[in-house]
Amino acid sequence: QGTGKTASAIWATDYLMKQGRIKRVLVVCPLSIMKSAWQQDLFKFAMHRSCSVAYGDRRARKKVIEAGSEFVIINFDGLAVVKDEIMAGGFDMIVIDEANAYKNPQTNRWKVLLDRKSTRLNLWMLTGTPAAQSPLDAYGLAKLVNPTQCPKYYGQFRDAVMYKVSQFKWVPKPKSQDYIHKILQPA
Repeated sequence: QGTGKTASAIWATDYLMKQGRIKRVLVVCPLSIMKSAWQQDLFKFAMHRSCSVAYGDRRARKKVIEAGSEFVIINFDGLAVVKDEIMAGGFDMIVIDEANAYKNPQTNRWKVLLDRKSTRLNLWMLTGTPAAQSPLDAYGLAKLVNPTQCPKYYGQFRDAVMYKVSQFKWVPKPKSQDYIHKILQPA
């Protein structure tokens, strides 16, 4: 927290917009920071860009997405509500803040985001804790960011980063951080 991830993402996307490489950005973040962090920081760091918050029922979110703002901010679970509109919305990039919310590939939230692969959207995932509780936390993120370098199956990933010491206990391998760093590239 406090390292400038939000500001850095805003400046970098603004630069890509100035270069003509992207036109629209979808920011996916926790509901609690949609306005207090992202909308306020967009106004502070890129006040020349249009920004809207997609919140409320499906109709309200759809209206915001179709309005054409350069930045649209939506919460994690709101993504599934207007998934089709987002896919047709002309977004070039998705920025996921607090990306550790996507660590579990078994969740609907993760599966909705995986569908973006067919649209070739750029994906930036912001987190200060890619493996907060265990090296296993990085699996879902790696499958989204770099699916070709990440093992296809969870068991393969687990065996690459953890030792089984008893029937129910696993401990991280000494080089697990290096392995995670490698499969989370580009970073």
